Amino acid sequence: MKRALGIASVIFAVYSAFLSCSYASQPEGWLEDYDKIRVGVPEQLEPLVSIEGDKAKGLDVDLVNQFTRGLSIDVVWKPCGHWQQCLDALKNKDIDVLTSVSYSVERNQFMDFTQSYWSMPWAVVSLDNMRKSDGSVALEQLNNSKVGVVKGYSIEPELSQLSSIHTLPVNNIREGMNLLRNGVIDYYVDSLPVLVNELQIRPVPGSSLSVIDKAEGEALYLAVRDDWQPLVTALNRGIDSVTVSERNKLKNKWYGFELERGWSNEELLGVLAKAGSIVLLIIVGFVIWNSRLRKEIKLRKAAERRIRHIATHDELTGLPNRNLMQDRLEQVLSQNERAGKPFAVLFLDLDGFKKINDDHGHNYGDELLIHAAHRMGSLLRRSDTVCRHGGDEFVIILPTANNVGSALAVSRKLVVQLAKPYKIKKKSLEISVSIGIAIYPKHGVNAEELLRSADKAMYRAKAAGKNDVRLAGDDG
Repeated sequence: MKRALGIASVIFAVYSAFLSCSYASQPEGWLEDYDKIRVGVPEQLEPLVSIEGDKAKGLDVDLVNQFTRGLSIDVVWKPCGHWQQCLDALKNKDIDVLTSVSYSVERNQFMDFTQSYWSMPWAVVSLDNMRKSDGSVALEQLNNSKVGVVKGYSIEPELSQLSSIHTLPVNNIREGMNLLRNGVIDYYVDSLPVLVNELQIRPVPGSSLSVIDKAEGEALYLAVRDDWQPLVTALNRGIDSVTVSERNKLKNKWYGFELERGWSNEELLGVLAKAGSIVLLIIVGFVIWNSRLRKEIKLRKAAERRIRHIATHDELTGLPNRNLMQDRLEQVLSQNERAGKPFAVLFLDLDGFKKINDDHGHNYGDELLIHAAHRMGSLLRRSDTVCRHGGDEFVIILPTANNVGSALAVSRKLVVQLAKPYKIKKKSLEISVSIGIAIYPKHGVNAEELLRSADKAMYRAKAAGKNDVRLAGDDG
């Protein structure tokens, strides 16, 4: 009897896996079996998502409604506690989807990710006037300080890795801001829109707000329970259907702000109410002149950044080009030579890319390169560098991969994730990747030697059947 039950269980598991694979490419059949999805609502995450009364509101709410507008499925917004509790709820299948989640290898063990649908800068607030910056700070500037951050945020491990920073995990922004007000911590880190919203509702006199690292933002995704892959496919279609102008309109609806804190509307009205008519005209004139001047400076700086970007980045994918790759590789060589630490260089070639171009045209090939480049970036650390070397070849520099095991783990993750289907103009396209690994200094002591070693290893991976990884000097 037990043996019969065991055989039945195996047959059921195989059948379920078959259905999941079938539904993943054709999610319509899967959607017919489900009439609702439960989306988690973390506490104190305004203006991204919140519940007022019995109604959900926020940027993520409007975006999800747009992504699911073509689906015959109800979206139920379910409170799930603080951020770490919401991650646990998704892992335990108590909710089906969580918004504004950044990718990590650990999270990918128990959740799937859609494509990125927006990005979010990290910001830091401080009360100490001596700590004020020009609008942006590097993490290293937080050295020798106590920093509060919400448990489960993706930036928490990055802060913890800096030995001179003492992190104090908190459950939510209110708890963190109270610690800051009471002098328990020196800084509090959160997303820029959430911090701005909190400071507008509960102003903190003498506070200084800065963006971390002058970064454009961290890519964010919809996280989906790991047994609902067909929903990922359906949501990706919805994300593709929302235009840039529609997204920008929603972002402007929920938050629009400058990095400089300046006067609030209430502070400005208070000044004007107390001033006479002459002073009023002077203040208004100064504000208008200052606004125009700041706008001109921003436009000039933006133009300068654009010129530098064009010179150092690939026009199609936006990745660093071969020139910038060479420069960053030389920097890593110099740093690791002084420290006596190994690091890894990966050489990647997309298998089957030429057939995609031949069968579907270069427009599809270009879109596939863009999607593949974005997927690579989402799988790497911020300290890593992915570059387009040319055509369908890419180079990845892993400055902290100081052993073969670390480099192989990253490479195998890339092989698995890059082989997943790409949704390009309503077609599902598939490719694979062959990767060669070179370790400094074993396989080369300069940029040319490392790239040549990794390139040769990549060709051995292709010769062995493609969709595989080979280490330089490894003939197996």
